[in-house]
Amino acid sequence: MPDDSLRPLLREWQAPEPPPGMDARLLAAWRAAYPAPPRWNFWSARVSIPAPLLAVAVLVLLALFLQFRPAPPEPLRGPSVISTQVDADGFHALPDGAARGVKLDGVSQ
Repeated sequence: MPDDSLRPLLREWQAPEPPPGMDARLLAAWRAAYPAPPRWNFWSARVSIPAPLLAVAVLVLLALFLQFRPAPPEPLRGPSVISTQVDADGFHALPDGAARGVKLDGVSQ
């Protein structure tokens, strides 16, 4: 400072104590100017996510969905045919290679 004669005087000075009740008045004025938002208002909640982080999260979720999605159903096939042989003992399955197909109209293949 250019005027060093005030320096000792500034060192001796002390700020006066605030009047009683000043804290309560300041707090009341603050609450009147800025009312508190509701604590659990779900519909007005905001979450800030940077765009690159959101894009990465979407890609990861898409990859997980594609990896773990259920398998497509098997295509429907015609009815299974089990060839059997009838003799006096009852029905017996035919040995491999001895099967023959029969059409529903009764004509053999």
